[in-house]
Amino acid sequence: MKGLLAGLTFLALAIPAHAEAELRQIPRPDGSRIDVWIDAPEGASRGLLLLAQGSGCLPARENANLATIRRAFPGHTAVTVEKIGVAPHADITHGYTDCPSAFSSAYTLSQRLDDYRIVLDTLSADNDEDLVLFGGSEGGLAVAALAAEYDPQATIILSSAMAMSFGEMVRATVPPEGHATIDAGFAAARADPEGDTLFAGSTHRFWADILDFRGLDHMLRATSPFLLIQGGRDPSSPLASARLTADAFAEKGLCNLTYWEFPALDHGMAAPDGASRLADIAALAASWAAAPVAGC
Repeated sequence: MKGLLAGLTFLALAIPAHAEAELRQIPRPDGSRIDVWIDAPEGASRGLLLLAQGSGCLPARENANLATIRRAFPGHTAVTVEKIGVAPHADITHGYTDCPSAFSSAYTLSQRLDDYRIVLDTLSADNDEDLVLFGGSEGGLAVAALAAEYDPQATIILSSAMAMSFGEMVRATVPPEGHATIDAGFAAARADPEGDTLFAGSTHRFWADILDFRGLDHMLRATSPFLLIQGGRDPSSPLASARLTADAFAEKGLCNLTYWEFPALDHGMAAPDGASRLADIAALAASWAAAPVAGC
């Protein structure tokens, strides 16, 4: 894999022209609206590409990593979904410390998945295009769950701890001296699963909903192809979790996982000198998704 990336000095793509992305609003059962960006090529589309951003509240259209990944799939109709409580053009610059209260009070992973289901069900009713799922970090958890339900052409998961529960992953990234604080916060969230009290920037409701979520459980229920991409210098998504995911597929004799590990790259696919390799890796992932190969 290292040689493959090193040899990719430039990828020439015949990039079709794109019209301006369309903002579409799709209703939730309670009457509120899901803001969805649909970015289609002007010519024939090769399929739908659902891009699932990571944690935080930065508007999807302001997410530079999503834009980089989208450019690697020029022939697809890219779909990005704003998180609940985040207006498409909201004045949010940090994405963690300046989140609107409408987001903080309502957002959970389960709620996010419900929004994705509504969007995918609505769009699939309009067309029968092939579906590719691409999620990074927390977005990887979301697409892992969706892959088990929608049987996509391919699912690409970037920098996401799949073999650990979310709570285990968070605890593993905190120094030992902080474990008592983390454990107490988690216990408080479990005891107050609908609460608005904030712990580490998120509500008890958010934490109670996500603590026991393990992406691997959903991946093992799916039969469609997965590509799992992991950086060796990732401080947020433990390398051991990615390797355990690959081991779990191997132990069960499953061949629908391809695992790429880049020892020198971090959570955002940056090298030690700070140079981003995300565009290169996204291009490789797009080539893989066009004709997924068995992992064994």
